[in-house]
Amino acid sequence: ITVKSHPQSLKQIRTLITDVTCRFAIPSSTAGNIILAVDEVCSNIIRHGYKNDTEQKISLTIFCSPDRLIIEILDSGACFDLTLAEPRDPADIKPGGLGVYIIKQVMDDVEYGQTDTGRNRTRLIKNLQQKSKP
Repeated sequence: ITVKSHPQSLKQIRTLITDVTCRFAIPSSTAGNIILAVDEVCSNIIRHGYKNDTEQKISLTIFCSPDRLIIEILDSGACFDLTLAEPRDPADIKPGGLGVYIIKQVMDDVEYGQTDTGRNRTRLIKNLQQKSKP
């Protein structure tokens, strides 16, 4: 799907991920973590990549097999390599700044790069085997 970079689009994205996780019988606790990670990435794109410009686009593509779920998120905002970002210590109590920490904790792999057309590509990978993170 492709949605506008508006906070209201986050509901549509969460609904899509919920539908996919239900369709593939992904346990609800794992599904909740996946939804949280996707929501964090898309929120950061809206807030930081597009500087709250609600007329930009975010595209999501989902690939699912019996053992893996891959969510690819494309945007044209300012570059931010999530894989290189140092997450804030969760013990440091203050608002904000935990998105990267949460994403890295709940997903099994996070990849970041650029497409041939210069768009940002974030790939969130969740293994659906017993060895996956909680």
